[in-house]
Amino acid sequence: MLEALLRLLGVDLNQKLAEIRGQFDELKRSAISQATAQAKETGLTVGLILLGAVAALFTFIIALAALYVWVDMHEGPLVALGVVGLVTALVAALMFGLAFLRGKRKPAPVAVYHAPAAALPSSAAAPLLLSVLPPPPPNASFFDHLTHRVTTRVATAGDEALDTAMHVMRTSSRPALFGTLAVVTLIGVLIGRHRRS
Repeated sequence: MLEALLRLLGVDLNQKLAEIRGQFDELKRSAISQATAQAKETGLTVGLILLGAVAALFTFIIALAALYVWVDMHEGPLVALGVVGLVTALVAALMFGLAFLRGKRKPAPVAVYHAPAAALPSSAAAPLLLSVLPPPPPNASFFDHLTHRVTTRVATAGDEALDTAMHVMRTSSRPALFGTLAVVTLIGVLIGRHRRS
């Protein structure tokens, strides 16, 4: 009955609901594509850091081999092994010393996230999704304005969720950040494989 009454007023309820679903799906697709792109960028950065660490390790091994060969030519193999052992023992002592000094420091208190103040407008925080929404046309009906208002609230909630996630990422500890990056990278790989198949 409500549908017939709205049809008499010139409003097609099914069409409006389909438009709302379409706008919501577009917002969802946009947010997923942005999260996927961010996960790929983060995964690439982590991969490059790991490759750099492996290259630095190989460089250290080659430097030790060169030191061994040079000392072996001048003093003999036993002295060369002793010098290489001394260098690795000094590096190990330096690393253990740094680890123990870091352990004695008191960790900085973790920042606790507080919800944004109610006085600030919610769209001023991060209007990423809200900026995607087109304004209603000037001759829009009441139902069009109502649809736009609901969609705007959904986009504002999405913006607030993104802002909260970015704030938590900025203020969290390093282990939590690396754990989050690992999970996001795994999700990005799974999404990428799912889309390819």
